[in-house]
Amino acid sequence: MIVFTPILESELKEKPSIPKYDGIKMSLEEFLATEFDDQGYKYEWNDGILEAAKKMKENERKIYRNINRRFVQTNAFREGYELIAEADCNLKKLNKLRRPDISIFSKEQIEKPETSQEAPQIAIEILSPSNSIVEEEKKINEYFYSGCKIVWHIFSELKIVKIYSSIKLVRVCTDNDVCNFGDVIPDFQISVNDIFG
Repeated sequence: MIVFTPILESELKEKPSIPKYDGIKMSLEEFLATEFDDQGYKYEWNDGILEAAKKMKENERKIYRNINRRFVQTNAFREGYELIAEADCNLKKLNKLRRPDISIFSKEQIEKPETSQEAPQIAIEILSPSNSIVEEEKKINEYFYSGCKIVWHIFSELKIVKIYSSIKLVRVCTDNDVCNFGDVIPDFQISVNDIFG
């Protein structure tokens, strides 16, 4: 005799969480002084309004680790450049504070006070199906307008990396294609397979 045990659909799927602070109005000073107790979310400040984004997941931390291991072998690292996860990037011209998944700052930028941190030299976003392509395209424009030199979009589910060296110039990398940071860090190179390895 076969016995079937019913399983409710809610037991099979992870219930989506809702960000607590998304859409709340707050000054930049309040935002920088607040510790958000919202597990799984990071917040960005957009001209007084909080915007929620998912924090890095385990597989995304592996991507960060693989890129970082290659980065620490570069001359830029030896000269004081830093690769930082979810760092505050104050895009003053736009009155926004963004937190890219991965940022690379020059030594001069690192030595400035936190509240004056500007756009990173390089911004890397690790995208998942929940990311809105329209919002991510807006962020590319914001980063370049604010002085960023290179933007990567990493599509972890597709194992694709898009490298933007300007708003109009993008290169799509897959498999053994080599990804780089252009003239910003000329000796950095990593294959797409190694990013996800």
